[in-house]
Amino acid sequence: MTRRNTYKYLIVLLVFFSCSKNQIVLQPAINIGNVAFVSDTTMKKMEGIYALNSGTTDYGTQWVCKASKYRVSFFSNQAGIFMILKYGIDPADSSLKFSGFWRFSEIATQGLVSFTVPKAEAIAFLKTGDISTLTLDGTIVSGEGTASPISFKFSRAFSQYVLTTPFEIYSHHGVQTTSNPPFAQNSLLGVLNDEDYGVDGLEFDIQMTRDSVPICMHDGNIDIRLTQKSPISGDYNQYGFNFLEDYIRLVDGQKIPSLAEVCADFIDSTTMTYLWLDIKGDVGVFEALLPVVQNAYNHAEAVGRKVVMYVDMPSTTVISQYQAYPPYRASGLPSMCELTYQDVIDNGCTRWGPRYSRGLLLDEVAQAHAAGIRVISWTLNDKTLIRNYIQNGQFDGFISDYPAYVVYDWYTLK
Repeated sequence: MTRRNTYKYLIVLLVFFSCSKNQIVLQPAINIGNVAFVSDTTMKKMEGIYALNSGTTDYGTQWVCKASKYRVSFFSNQAGIFMILKYGIDPADSSLKFSGFWRFSEIATQGLVSFTVPKAEAIAFLKTGDISTLTLDGTIVSGEGTASPISFKFSRAFSQYVLTTPFEIYSHHGVQTTSNPPFAQNSLLGVLNDEDYGVDGLEFDIQMTRDSVPICMHDGNIDIRLTQKSPISGDYNQYGFNFLEDYIRLVDGQKIPSLAEVCADFIDSTTMTYLWLDIKGDVGVFEALLPVVQNAYNHAEAVGRKVVMYVDMPSTTVISQYQAYPPYRASGLPSMCELTYQDVIDNGCTRWGPRYSRGLLLDEVAQAHAAGIRVISWTLNDKTLIRNYIQNGQFDGFISDYPAYVVYDWYTLK
């Protein structure tokens, strides 16, 4: 191969892998048919550790079951595989039906899966919440279309340590932003769906528009990494929010959401608790944020939702913006700093967000805990590192692009 052809080949590879990072791979459509509603509080009783009862071992042998507001999800001990399932009572035979999809965390391979709990078992579970003998029998379809039988059986409850130790699992900009995501990062579809992926928190990025509307977007400039090609260019703070709504679409066609819209959906349409707002440093950002975050807290209180929404200062620039607007600190709203522990103390923050590459930081984390400060490490994507940090660290939570690994390793602790 000539040097020129080698360069051309490398350029093609670079373009291919750069584009593939943001190529949307939609979740498969779920068809469960006509089923009767079952409340999420009832399905929450299904949570625990399940073992493979019979059937194919291709998708793992042990699973963590978690219930979100509208789905039941299973997280495997193998390759970050997870399942997201709708559920309901089949009026024809009173069985409990589950239907949905499975997927690998780090690649786009996915397929369909369904389970049934027969009438007698279903009625007993719905009446008593007892899952000690619960068995789910079903069929799983491979990415190539091959159907195989599979059966799960309840194995054990989560340990007392897990049940009594608060641990926060966050999706990074919205779930799976680095490998063929199912929807655009920092999007309302992320808000509405991320809980199904096992997280109880979202990390979203905040930019400002020209008319001082906080929006959720990672990059400060308009480009095709995160948005579809459009007739406008430049920075988001050059344009008003309504103009951006008219002319900019995220990579999957959604509109750029305002922070107010994100907060409303977070509170009204999920049971998640934590919203981490990564501030990018526009002038006047904290003055614009204060009424939005305060209104969101007021709304949460009015509808009986306990939430923790906090601004994050990732740089000295953002710290300077925070210090330049004292009313935000005076409001008592929670805040985080990603820099040193001393910066956390100096700015009255209730949280510390050190980058994972700084290590376990055992002494400093202990010092933070003694001061009532929670410590969340970011962004943990390597499955070996995740396990090490869970088993040997003292962090209060993680951000990850692949939360299935975190969910499995955390909830199987004894």
